[in-house]
Amino acid sequence: MTARSDPSGKASPDGLAKAVRDQRVRRERWRTEGEPSMMKFVGQIGVLGWIIVAPALGGLFIGRWIDHRFGTGIFWSAPLLFLGVTIGCSSAWRWMHQR
Repeated sequence: MTARSDPSGKASPDGLAKAVRDQRVRRERWRTEGEPSMMKFVGQIGVLGWIIVAPALGGLFIGRWIDHRFGTGIFWSAPLLFLGVTIGCSSAWRWMHQR
C-alpha cells in the first residue's frame, strides 16, 4: 500500500498509518485466536461453493419450469442459469471480502 500524494507532491502519511494499524490488528488477532484449523478452511471452501451453486441451480430450475410450461425449449433456462451464476459469483465475491 502506498501513501497518497497531496497537491504539493508530498506523500501523505495517512495511508501508511492505516496500513500499520491494520497490520497491528491482524497480528493481535492471530496472537489471541491462533492459527486457523484445516477444517475451518475446508468449511469456508464448502460454503463458498454453495454460495455460487445454489443460485445457479435455482435459476436453472426456474428456467426449466418456465420452458416446460410454455414449450419454449431452452429459451428461459440459459439466461436464468447465467443470471444465477452471476448472482452467485457476486455473492461469493462480497462474502470473501467480508472475511
